[in-house]
Amino acid sequence: MGTRRATATVSAVLLLAACSQEVRGVAGPGTPSGPPSAASRAPTPPPDEEPGAPAPDTGGTSGPATPGGVPDAAGGSLVAGTTARSDGSSAQLVVNLSGSGVPEWTLTYSDATAPDGGPVDVAGDAFLRLRVRSDASGEGQGSSRSLLSQGPIAETRTIGEADGYEEVLIGLRGGEQPFSAQALTDPGRIVIHFPG
Repeated sequence: MGTRRATATVSAVLLLAACSQEVRGVAGPGTPSGPPSAASRAPTPPPDEEPGAPAPDTGGTSGPATPGGVPDAAGGSLVAGTTARSDGSSAQLVVNLSGSGVPEWTLTYSDATAPDGGPVDVAGDAFLRLRVRSDASGEGQGSSRSLLSQGPIAETRTIGEADGYEEVLIGLRGGEQPFSAQALTDPGRIVIHFPG
């Protein structure tokens, strides 16, 4: 009887010892078999913060018509010219309009073509096309061309009107780059930022 009790006691001690040991999973193919590292214990980032996620979108953007403080003349606002500044890597381009408000507009990457589809001579490796709604039927539209010596913007050029939109081509050095754009009123202008 004493032997049975001793055997039961030893079995219970061994069972408790086995339960108190750290149990590790079996490493599968490509899984490290050692203790987890600090990096593997870190929480998994949400999908939009995954390591190696693509750079900010270089897709197009647009904006609705935004009236200014003073009603614009009949026919709407026209592109009056551009101004740019750059610190060598980032840049800001302001497309100045003739009115206090900003008509409907779109901004997207495209080929260096005129509104009729013909080629346009504009410096750059990639081209943004700004289309600004204009009901002026091409009357009074000016032409402007600006070359820039540094930064991502190589050249800006107004290229005419088609289907009720006046167009500006923006030539960029180094290919497509992320950008953001916003419309400001009084005076009307569209400001495009290239973060560099």
